[in-house]
Amino acid sequence: MSLKHAILGFLNFKPLSGYDLKKAFDNSVRHFWPANQSQIYRTLAQMTEEGLLEKEVIEREERLDMKIYRISDAGRAELHHWLTTPLPEQDNREPLLIQVFFGGQLSDEELLALLRHEAQATEERLAVYTMIHRTTLANAPSPENARAFFLSMLTLEYGLRSNQVLLEWLNNALQQIEAGTFTPTTF
Repeated sequence: MSLKHAILGFLNFKPLSGYDLKKAFDNSVRHFWPANQSQIYRTLAQMTEEGLLEKEVIEREERLDMKIYRISDAGRAELHHWLTTPLPEQDNREPLLIQVFFGGQLSDEELLALLRHEAQATEERLAVYTMIHRTTLANAPSPENARAFFLSMLTLEYGLRSNQVLLEWLNNALQQIEAGTFTPTTF
């Protein structure tokens, strides 16, 4: 996925400034697709040049002018095409798994410290996702937006479940290393 398609998705809901787009990312998809302000502005400029967006400049006397971006017909067509096209298979890269794979070169204490750190970070992510889940459910939209709300909640559910599985795996690995039982799990 590209940042371009995420921006098109947000602007398909309503016109936004670059600042408001950053807030939209942070308040909805940050748990699986973060974007920084400079990436957003750079991509907005490129998309405007490509004709995917239209830009309106609102002059303000005491502050910088505000730029509001709207999706164009070409942008809607690009978004629809991307949404209906299966994604190519992605390489799955997990730096932690490389560390674990070569972890035999570490002492048990070093390996345990690494895994405990990752478990703590995972617990913290789970706490954030759980808070987002509760807050989002408390502010559920009207019934006419139920389908879109359901789909957005599916992405959050993915984040919750994948981190729960990771935490379970980490805790199991910690227990085995602490006990000195190095027996592979059978499935």
